[in-house]
Amino acid sequence: MTKKAKLFSMLGRRWMTPLEAVAECGILSLSQRCGEFRRAGHTVADKWVTLPSGSRVKAYKIARAKA
Repeated sequence: MTKKAKLFSMLGRRWMTPLEAVAECGILSLSQRCGEFRRAGHTVADKWVTLPSGSRVKAYKIARAKA
C-alpha cells in the first residue's frame, strides 16, 4: 500500500491533522494531498482545530457520499 493510499484510507475513517499525517503515514504535505483528492472528485472536509499548545491547524477528512 502506498503512503497516499494509506492516507486516503485513514482520512475516510477519521479527522487528521498535518502532525498526525507525518507520524502515521509519513506524509509531509497533507493539504497538498487533500487538494489532489479533491481534484480527483472526492469530497474532502476541513475544519480548524486548536492543539493543546494553543496552535490552530486544519484537520481533514474524506466525507462519505450520501446514498
